[in-house]
Amino acid sequence: MILDEKFLEHLIDAWLFTDEKGLILKKNGAADWLLRSAGIRSIRSITELDPLFGAEPLGFLKCPRPVGIGKRARRIRIFPAGLENKRKGFLYLFETAPILKIMDFDGFLDCLDAGIAVAGQDGTLEHLNESLSRSIGVDIKEWIGRRLQDLVDERALTQSASLQALKAKKPVCSNVTYGSGTTLQWQSVPIPDSRGAIRKVVSTGRDVTRLIKLERDLSSSETLKEQYYKQLNTLEVLLGRDRIVYSSEAMKRVAQVASKAGRFDSPVLLWGESGVGKEMIAKMIHQGGNRGAGPFVSVNCSAVPADLLEAEFFGYEEGAFTGARKGGRKGLFEEAEKGTLFLDEISELPLGVQGKLLRVIQEHEYMRVGSSKTIPTDVRIIAATNLSREQLMEGLGFRRDLFYRLSVIPIYIPPLRDRRDDILPLTRYFLKSLNFKYGTEVKISQALIPRLYHHDWPGNVRELKNVIERLLVVANTNEVGDEEYDLLNQLEMKTSPQAEEEITVARLMPLRQAMEKVEQALFKWAYRESGSIERAAKVLEVDPSTIHRKIKKGRLKLKEVR
Repeated sequence: MILDEKFLEHLIDAWLFTDEKGLILKKNGAADWLLRSAGIRSIRSITELDPLFGAEPLGFLKCPRPVGIGKRARRIRIFPAGLENKRKGFLYLFETAPILKIMDFDGFLDCLDAGIAVAGQDGTLEHLNESLSRSIGVDIKEWIGRRLQDLVDERALTQSASLQALKAKKPVCSNVTYGSGTTLQWQSVPIPDSRGAIRKVVSTGRDVTRLIKLERDLSSSETLKEQYYKQLNTLEVLLGRDRIVYSSEAMKRVAQVASKAGRFDSPVLLWGESGVGKEMIAKMIHQGGNRGAGPFVSVNCSAVPADLLEAEFFGYEEGAFTGARKGGRKGLFEEAEKGTLFLDEISELPLGVQGKLLRVIQEHEYMRVGSSKTIPTDVRIIAATNLSREQLMEGLGFRRDLFYRLSVIPIYIPPLRDRRDDILPLTRYFLKSLNFKYGTEVKISQALIPRLYHHDWPGNVRELKNVIERLLVVANTNEVGDEEYDLLNQLEMKTSPQAEEEITVARLMPLRQAMEKVEQALFKWAYRESGSIERAAKVLEVDPSTIHRKIKKGRLKLKEVR
């Protein structure tokens, strides 16, 4: 076909004319503008736009196919032709929309943060914007005009959301990970023509790389947390049963002294009422010092028969006494070597054993029962008693010299009633631990908190823990309150008034004064048990306004109860 150049100049659409080798011989102004708008300032061969030139036979009026022009694919028709008085070649005729609209569209897409890709009905990539190019690290020119399936195979991608949408003929959502390490979440939507045939697929990609990493980290953390929980549940110490939970200044001082004591090997004497946590403090001292990696051996001196204490402490040789184990047996000191020996209820030691223990502390050596050979020892002694200093040393058969040897670092642990600020933290801690242990989600009602706070807890921390566990046992719902607490009181808990609350008459006094003392004692008792003025009034069978009036007049002192 011989073309008239004047005819070509009247064409609105962009066109290029090349020779048979693809060298560009002529182009119109629309083609120049199209190329410049795509950033192409100069071009000599059509192969720079059409990598398929010469790869397959070209027929007259061949069906349109895309070539890459900058960031977009432009469809072309290729005609074998010749110009007047010039050699034969090919006419490239671009199917272009008005240039202004094309540029506005491209500029709009490049302003979007999301990745945008447009594919034709044959699966050829026609457009991708700058955001997508940056996020997946590709050159737009290398991808535009290529078949998506070729890109999937070449780049070893998992899939193409656009191809999936073309195949399924409906919107598709999927994640694709690229060689740059970026993962995009694609939403691909097929665009049909007026007859319902799919004309294009428009896909939007959102960078979810960080989100996926966070989800992985979260999943990993959850798995790790479960592993830790299992370990904590298995190992008593790590579970926190030996953890010191406190809020009061009194226990803060105890913890500070115990922490400092851990750095030294000096003997420690712990004293306080039963259930205050003496063994926990002993373990804290052991674990916080240079012996933390060594053994912690605990013995209750009152639980071992007096005639077996010496053999229990120091061990025995074979044949030392009737029934002695063959080969002998190690004693507690040998078991605790390089570690700590905790002697609970030290006041129960017989005098004979006290003397031998004193020698071990002084000389750092001992002899097994039935042996004359001394064995050196490196053991730290921590002793505990529920007696006061005066009770321990006066009239109970406890050696004073041993007392002074043991109490190089004396630590007094106050009862729970003297450190009420610890009651609520301990309650929360025990509740959380027991809920985890039993797989429950029981809570304590706010109405019950004052009653727990004002109870004297004669059994101290041990009693508090037992009560919380009992509340979980009797709970009918996920919240326990006064009803369950009262049930426990009816079943077991009997609270004895303190000495100052007992109604006694030690001397003669005016009747009014005696009545006021009785009134105050009864009110204190009822308020501590019930936790509120209203409930105390109910117990005392009076109107709450009566108690409020007496408090206002100063006849009842609420602050003394707290």
